[in-house]
Amino acid sequence: MSEYDEDSAGESLRKAAELLPDDDADDGAEAAQQAVQEALQALPGTPQPGWTPEQETQIQAMVTELRTVRQLARPDAGWLRRKRQMRARNRYVDLAMFSDPALVDEAELRMWKHHMTVALLLEFAVSAMQRDDVQAAVSRLAIVHAATYEDLKEFKQKMADRQESTGRP
Repeated sequence: MSEYDEDSAGESLRKAAELLPDDDADDGAEAAQQAVQEALQALPGTPQPGWTPEQETQIQAMVTELRTVRQLARPDAGWLRRKRQMRARNRYVDLAMFSDPALVDEAELRMWKHHMTVALLLEFAVSAMQRDDVQAAVSRLAIVHAATYEDLKEFKQKMADRQESTGRP
């Protein structure tokens, strides 16, 4: 994900928050506002509750290395890019080997949530941005934000089964 994508995703989220109804009597509006706040927390640089500062630093370092590996992973990469990717992958493995497995799971989950949030917001940004689009985006953001590592493992298993059944790598 480039910084531009993250900025445009954040702008899209802010625009979605402006389109939400303001009446407090509507339970859907309150839930939507809460989902928007949770989605803002999923954007990079926002600390998550429940982790000590040392653990948060380790998680952020792992997420950074995962992001670097992902950015450098291209099929037409030259030898220099592959070398940089290998170094980033080795740094991530070093961090993961000496960390608590729960921190590694949390880093992977954050990376997935970040990717899904940005993809959803970019998809929303190119839509007509009507109230129905806002509600659909907010409900999908709530689902992404509520996901746990177990949900992510289940999703990966389903994708692996689907690829195996279709015979694609």
